Amino acid sequence: MIYSHELKERTFKAYEADVNNGIVRQRELEEKVLMYYRRTTPSLQEYYSRYTPEWEAFYSSERLSDMAFLQYLKQMRGAFKKRYELSELNIDYYITQMENRSLLKGEASQIKEFFLDKWHQLLTRKEYDYQYMHIDALCQSFDLLIRKQGQESGNRTLGSRMQWLLHNYPDLYQRMLPFEQVMKRNPCIQELARLLGKKHREQQKYDSLSGVDKKMLLRHSPHSDITGVTLGNDLNSLLPIEYCYLAEDSLRAIFMERYAEKRLQMFDYKSNEKDPVQDDKHKVSGQGPYIICVDTSGSMQGDRELLSKSAILAIAQLTERTHRKCYVINFSDEAVSLLIEDLGRDMPKLAEFLNKRFDGGTDIEPALREATHIINGNDFRESDIVLISDFEMPPLSRDLQEQMKQIKRRKTSFFGLVFGNRPEMEYLNLCERYWEM
Repeated sequence: MIYSHELKERTFKAYEADVNNGIVRQRELEEKVLMYYRRTTPSLQEYYSRYTPEWEAFYSSERLSDMAFLQYLKQMRGAFKKRYELSELNIDYYITQMENRSLLKGEASQIKEFFLDKWHQLLTRKEYDYQYMHIDALCQSFDLLIRKQGQESGNRTLGSRMQWLLHNYPDLYQRMLPFEQVMKRNPCIQELARLLGKKHREQQKYDSLSGVDKKMLLRHSPHSDITGVTLGNDLNSLLPIEYCYLAEDSLRAIFMERYAEKRLQMFDYKSNEKDPVQDDKHKVSGQGPYIICVDTSGSMQGDRELLSKSAILAIAQLTERTHRKCYVINFSDEAVSLLIEDLGRDMPKLAEFLNKRFDGGTDIEPALREATHIINGNDFRESDIVLISDFEMPPLSRDLQEQMKQIKRRKTSFFGLVFGNRPEMEYLNLCERYWEM
C-alpha cells in the first residue's frame, strides 16, 4: 500500500501540468503506473525477508527463561554489536543489569522485557527504513519519472501530445518530427483541422461495448429502449443472473462487492444519453469518420509529400478530441486503406505509413469507391472526406459521379487540399472548401 500510494503520488504530481494541458490523459497515467507497479511489486518480497532470521531470533528468545535469556545475550553479544550502534542498543549494559539482579527471584524479568521492547522497536524501524529505501529506488526507476526529471533538467522529451504517444519509440518520433512541425505552422492545415474539429462537436454518444471500466449509470427505472448491456449498480436494471447472486447466501458477498464497485451487469438504454451520470465511459461520435483520400503518386513527391503527410497527422489527432475514427486511403495505381481508431494504439501504424515514399501512377476512383463502401457499409452519416492531390487526372466516371451525389445528400462533406497548377475542377466542385497548397 505504501509503494502504490508513493508511486501514484509522485507520478501524478510530476505530470499535473501535462494532464491539465491535454498532453497526457489521466487514465493513461493510471494505466502506466499500474503496469509498472504490477511488474515491480514482486521485488519487494526479498526486502520483506531480509530481516526474517533476526525476527525468528527475537520471537524464539521471548520464550526463554531469565537465566537462559542471559546466556543467550552473552552468546549473541558480538552479533548485536555488529547490527546496532552503541547509542542504539548497549548490549553490555543489559547483560550487566541482569547479572546484578536475582535470577532465582525473577528480578531480571523486568530487564528482559525492557531489552525485548527496545529490540522490537529498533528491528521494526530498521525493516521499515530498508523497505522504504527500496520503494524509493523503485519509484526513482520508473521510466516516466526519469523522463520527467530529464525534461526538468533541460533534456525535453515531452512537450506535445505527439511526443507522449511516441515516448516509447524515440527513433520513430524523430522521423515524425518534421510532419508535426509543418502541421503546427502551416495555416491551411491548421484551418482545415479547426473546421473539421468544430463541425457538430456536440454530437457524442457512449459506446456500450467499451469495456468493464467504462460504464453508464441510470437515474430512473428501466424503459423499453434497451440497446445492450453495461455495468453499474442500478438495482432496477440488473440482469436476472445478478439477482441469483443476491439470493444465494454463499455468493452474496460477491454481489455486494460488485455493487460497491459499480460492476454489476445491467441493461443499457438509449435514454441514458439524455441524462447520464458523469462517468469515465468511452465517448464515441454520432458522426461518421474522417476519410482521407491522399494521392501517393510520383507527382506528389518532395514538398507536396511533406505537406500531405502533415495534414494527415493533423486530422488523425482530431480522433481523440472528437471521438471519431479516421480512415487513410492512399491511392496511386491502387487504393490501400488504414484505420486510425485509437491514436495511442494505432500511432505506430500511422507513423509507418507516413514514412513511406510516394511513388506510382494516379487513379483516384478506387479510393473514392472505398470511401463510399465505408460510408454505406457502416451507415456512417455526416462523414467528412478530405481529398489530397494535385487533381491532374481524368474526370470521374458517370456511375461514381452519381455515388458522390448520393453520399453528399447524406450530409457527407468534401474538403480538398490542392497541389496542382491545372486541377480537374470536377473534383474541386465536390468540395465545400478547398485550399491551394
